[in-house]
Amino acid sequence: MSGIAAKLARARATSQPLALSDDDGTVHEVVDAYRVHDALAATQGAVQGWKVSALVPEQQRLYATDRPVAGPLFAPFFHHTLARMALNAFIVPLLECEIAFLLGRDLPPRAVLYARAEIEAAIEAIVPAMEIADGRWPAEARDLLKLADDMGNGAFVAGAPVYGWRDIDLRGRDVVLRLNGLEIGRGPCAKVLGDPLRGVVALANAQPLPAGGLRRGQIVTTGTCTVPLPLKAGDYVADFGDLGRVALTVG
Repeated sequence: MSGIAAKLARARATSQPLALSDDDGTVHEVVDAYRVHDALAATQGAVQGWKVSALVPEQQRLYATDRPVAGPLFAPFFHHTLARMALNAFIVPLLECEIAFLLGRDLPPRAVLYARAEIEAAIEAIVPAMEIADGRWPAEARDLLKLADDMGNGAFVAGAPVYGWRDIDLRGRDVVLRLNGLEIGRGPCAKVLGDPLRGVVALANAQPLPAGGLRRGQIVTTGTCTVPLPLKAGDYVADFGDLGRVALTVG
């Protein structure tokens, strides 16, 4: 898997897309994509979090699996609010607003499924966030290749953690996305399964994961609350109400 990993790392570093001919046919199943993640982890820095996907059966079938899957968020592409990025650092970037969760303890693989109460006890804070989704493979590439490509992560921007999260009900809350002060998107904070925390529970029970798995201090981001929008130059602010704001300047 080191060959595919090297191609992906080079494509990301140079903002140059790969061609379908770069697919060497070694990624046949989820475990192969995770081996690519292991190889990337050796060169891309620490895993700061996880991007979970395929939370429902119809999405899981795209990856020939019966469980959720996840891509790692590597340190060089993990930022904090008031971030600044260059538009030409990406290939086909889309901006998404997301609800993430900060882990306060490790969640290792185990034979007995984690109960929701255990996951709640392991979560330290809610983190409002923005993700720039990007892909190094063409749109028509196999879904397993896209999984190997960090599940299409381009960059991640985390807001300030909200530690008193157990008293917060995400239902009925919208996140509002503005570009240069004008609203360009809006969506429910509880869009993912009606309760984003369910995504963390599902991922904890879908292990093993690559690169050491779910660890204390990492975040798990559960999917977009807003319609993904093409990234443009300008000043973005995602307003999550009393959960805080996330700001990103693209030049």
